[in-house]
Parts: sequence; C-alpha cells; structure tokens
Amino acid sequence: MAEERVMVFIDGGNLYSAVKDGLHLQKSVNIESLVRKLVARRSLVRAYYYTTPSPFPDSPKGKGHQRFLDKLGWIENLQVRRGRIVPRSHNIKCPKCKALFDYEIRIQKGVDTRIAVDMVTLAQRNEYDIAILVSGDSDLAEAVEYIREHTNKKVENACVPGKGWAKTLREAADKRTPLTAEYLENCLLETPIEEQAPL
Repeated sequence: MAEERVMVFIDGGNLYSAVKDGLHLQKSVNIESLVRKLVARRSLVRAYYYTTPSPFPDSPKGKGHQRFLDKLGWIENLQVRRGRIVPRSHNIKCPKCKALFDYEIRIQKGVDTRIAVDMVTLAQRNEYDIAILVSGDSDLAEAVEYIREHTNKKVENACVPGKGWAKTLREAADKRTPLTAEYLENCLLETPIEEQAPL
C-alpha cells in the first residue's frame, strides 16, 4: 500500500485561544513540531496555517504577531493563509445611568470559509489521502462531513479538549486527537506573550 499523503489545516486563532484559555498555558505552540507529531510516520504534503492580520499592527502584540508569522515562513511545506479583520460597532446602554456608549470590536472574517474551501477543493483534486484539521469550530463540521461523504478521503480532527471543541465537529471526523498539555509537551515554546500569535 502506498504511503498515506497528509495535509494539515490549522485554524491559528482557534488553536491560540484553546491553548491559552482551555489549557491555561502562557506559551506559544511550535507549529512545526505540532505538524510533525500529528503527521507521525505518514507523508506530509503541505500544512496550512490560517490567521488574520493584527488590527493594531504597530502595537507590541501586532508586531509580535508579525514576528510569529515571519518565523512560520521558514517552515518547509507550510503556507500561511490570511483572512481579514472587520470592525463592528455596538451601542451599549449603562444599566445605572442609562447613558449610551459606542463600543467597537474587531472580528476575523474569511478564515473558516478559506479552510473549508481548501479542504474540500484539495480533496476533490486528490491532493491528499488524509486531512488533519486543527480546530474546534463547529462551522467546519459541514465541510468535514462533505469530504467524508463525497470523496474517499479521511479527516482527523485535533483540538484542545473542552467547551471550545464543538461536538458536531468531533463527531464528523474519522479520528479525534485531544491536544492535551501532555500531548503538546514537546510542542511548546517559552515565548514572550506579545509574540504568541495573538490572532
């Protein structure tokens, strides 16, 4: 039997939040080490890392995020794909004084769609045998189900266990890999917080 060809699709923002909030670790994931561990003895075709630009590129966190992305550029067979940041305003009324305040947040757009399109398109083009999706986002469950039902490809799902790992996504995958602190032990870097890919 030919060696299984693997592609890895990493939702960068989801992974960052899961490690920080789910595992309560103030460390950065070594993406190259994580990809190598997930692929194991199989053949890596390519890994994709999905992220968005920093909404504040000149801030310490924004500059740290760019340094993180620059380091990713040195990893062989890894490609960074960028979504976009969209501002969204909210009107909030103070419960005590009833005054209205404008509150602006920034949300990422285009990342989930890009992951889903890449996974499905590359499966249909027979570019891989197994996809490893590093995310817990329920929005990706339909793409995983489509790949399993309409191609002869398998999809593995890796995520930090907890409420951030959507049940629908877990159940859609052929295999589930919990990214516990023990699993990630050799895939973590002692990195300053401002360089931990904040998006």
